[in-house]
Amino acid sequence: MLQNGVNELHSGILDMLGKKVYVTGFTREEMLNSHLDKGIENWSSKGFYDYEDLNFHNIKNNALILVREDGKEVARYQYKPIFRNTIQFKDGQGKLSSFIFRIRKSTYSEHYHFLTEKISLLFDSKAELDKHLLEKYGVSYTY
Repeated sequence: MLQNGVNELHSGILDMLGKKVYVTGFTREEMLNSHLDKGIENWSSKGFYDYEDLNFHNIKNNALILVREDGKEVARYQYKPIFRNTIQFKDGQGKLSSFIFRIRKSTYSEHYHFLTEKISLLFDSKAELDKHLLEKYGVSYTY
């Protein structure tokens, strides 16, 4: 439940409180920053969830997610789209097939997120993503 809520945020703050997570949502990054910088109560949603391990690479494009423990920021997550294209390949039966993919880059780490309609993979670096694309689909791109 928490994962779905986080994935729907346009930006937000997750305050970890033991086995609970208090979520404050914002309509965009600028609203979150004005809340942090000026204390403006401009949040758009609030929620209280049971703690669960989270994957942050499936958050919305450009959404800024801050994670705090005991009131101190411990992590920031944000993925910005950098590339979109179509891969054409022959499937296991030799038929020509294709799919649209997107690549997003983390603002706060070296991670790259590769996603399609059915696949969501996180890579530690551009080199790892490039290697995957070449080995799996026989393609390389400049992005």
